Amino acid sequence: MESKKPTLHVFGGGELVKDCETIALENGWDFVLRTGERFVSSLPAMLDSTKVLVGNSLKNLMDEGGLPDDSDIGISLSAPWVIPSSIINLFDGRLFNLHHAPLPKFRGAGGPCWRIMMNDRSGGVCIHELVPGIDAGDILASVHFDFPADLQFPAEYDSFILKHSKKLFIKWLNAALSSDISLIKQNAKPQVGEGEYWPRLHTDTHGWIDWSWSIDDIISFCHAFSHPYPGALTMIQNNLIRIKKLSREVEPHKFHPFQTGLIFRKDSKKIWVAHPDGALILEDFLIEQDEVKLRLGDRLYSPAEKLEIALKTRIQYKPDGNVFEN
Repeated sequence: MESKKPTLHVFGGGELVKDCETIALENGWDFVLRTGERFVSSLPAMLDSTKVLVGNSLKNLMDEGGLPDDSDIGISLSAPWVIPSSIINLFDGRLFNLHHAPLPKFRGAGGPCWRIMMNDRSGGVCIHELVPGIDAGDILASVHFDFPADLQFPAEYDSFILKHSKKLFIKWLNAALSSDISLIKQNAKPQVGEGEYWPRLHTDTHGWIDWSWSIDDIISFCHAFSHPYPGALTMIQNNLIRIKKLSREVEPHKFHPFQTGLIFRKDSKKIWVAHPDGALILEDFLIEQDEVKLRLGDRLYSPAEKLEIALKTRIQYKPDGNVFEN
């Protein structure tokens, strides 16, 4: 009787899924993909002969797809779930994650958003073992780099990360499917307290602009919630406005703090907003009500209760393994 092929179990989605399938089949492995509904639109053109399981409940997908055998390997690629201990334990040390930041410094799913907000250009990619605890497993492979100064938005950071992670990931996965994984470990588990936690942000809760911040902090904050996200939030004429791109006016201006947020110039595409540090130019924004006509002297503002909620709301993973809501 022919022995059962080992299976590569992939959780998540993205461009590297196709590479996973190709490498698995070339190495004589079976392949199964468990993914959330937000990845579905990109899957048909990507995969050739893969067993694809789609749903928002990871537990149901595990029951449907079958449990891993002793020789199987799992890999998480931007998985839309927090994979619980019950599933991690099924793989007995053979479930791994591609993390889009250096470890242990940048644990958590916040990705480039925090980096943009903090004007931190340091970056990297790590492949590590999944264990109970946030990005706390052994590091098997890693690469470090700096983001170019001309990158502004999360989508640009994501593209740069993918470019640098693909070569590392393909090399590691080929080795993992053809040899003892323990032979390619590079670093021991980080010591307790060594890492920092930077969780996923949620735009509607955490994305409110505080106009008392400096111009530079406002710009970096708005860009952190920009493409592919819907934009940082504020109000005008009692209507929600989402800001995706803005810049500092080169022409020097002097405004009193009382003038903060006032529109003092506008054209068909942009508006100029007063700030004690100078002036901001809003270049890409969307007002919730299309019929709102912006007027000189209108003020951008964020309700105090929204800012208070943003600061008081604990930023955390959902413990039940369900899909995150952006």
